[in-house]
Order: sequence, then structure tokens, then C-alpha cells
Amino acid sequence: MRIPFAYALQSKLGTVESPRMKWIGWTRFSWDLARMTPVYPAVEPQYRIRPALVADEKAVRRMVLAAFTLDADWNYTLGQIREELDAALENLFSEKPQEQAGRACLLVTHGSRIIGASVLNLHREAESHLLTGPCILVEYRNRGLATALLGESLLALREAGVQTAHGLTQTDSPTAQFLYPKFRSLCEPYPRAGTPDRVAG
Repeated sequence: MRIPFAYALQSKLGTVESPRMKWIGWTRFSWDLARMTPVYPAVEPQYRIRPALVADEKAVRRMVLAAFTLDADWNYTLGQIREELDAALENLFSEKPQEQAGRACLLVTHGSRIIGASVLNLHREAESHLLTGPCILVEYRNRGLATALLGESLLALREAGVQTAHGLTQTDSPTAQFLYPKFRSLCEPYPRAGTPDRVAG
């Protein structure tokens, strides 16, 4: 098999990486909630943002999994974060009050359908307060819903006593490029324990 020139050159320079490996970087965004009041356009009247109810559990689980599974940007890392997503949802809807205490969830609905969710970690010193991020079903994106959900999430965190909110996401994701920079956030590279920098492509 003929080896591509660039790949052979990298080998000689000692910087070779498998052409089937994809680099995964993570960025942590931070918002100073004490100094910030999110301002965003109101969602269109057919949509509603509300807190999750216990009766929403099955629909929320399906919606969050669908939002990540059908998003090509998470193809490489869904396996690594799936356990974290499951744990966040398990605690959110736990029957034990002590496990529920540090969790909250906001939903976006269209009629009776749940089309978006944001699961929050309310503990002040959490590594990430936006456990799922503002996730919206693919067919409802580009309508300002994620921006509104992010704004409402930050307000909820501030009301819970969080002074600086943090959110983790993939460095090259649309969330990192277009959503999390809103509301005057600061960002920094952030290596994640247990998550590889490179995954098989």
C-alpha cells in the first residue's frame, strides 16, 4: 500500500498520527453571573420554556439521547459522555431528595412535545453547570431556541446562588463557535479526565 507523502513526512519528523484518528479538544466557557443579565429575543409564541416535571422523565430521556445521537458533531465522543448523560438524568429524576437537590432541568416545548432540554448542576463549585448544554432536536434548530434556553439556564443558576457558571463542550462544535460565546463568556482549553484527546475516526 502506498503511504501518502504527508503521512510519511510526519513519520520522519516523529509527529505521526493515524489518518483514522480524530483530534478532540474541549473548551470550558465561564460566565460571571453576578455582572450579567442575559438579554435575548423572546421565543416565538408557539414555543414555551418551563421547568421539567417528574412526569416528563421518559420524554426528556428520549429527547436528550435523540439530540446527541442525531448530531454528527458528537459521533466520535458520544460513547465517552453517554455515562455522564445517563447519570445526570438519573439524579435529576431520582426518588431520593438528596440526589435531586443539586439538579434542575429546563425544557422547551412545542405544544405537548418536548423539543429541547438543559440539565443543570446547581452546586456552586461544579466543573460544569450545564450538564447537557442547551440541547435542541435537530429539526428545531436555528430558531433562537438554544440561545433562549442558555439565557434561562444562566438565570436559573444565578437564582440558585452560582456566581460563576461553567459549560464544557467540544472545541470545534457549533456550540463552542456560536452559542457559548454569547452573554460575554470567557473560554479556555480544558482537558477532561477520562476523555481521550484522539478517537478513532
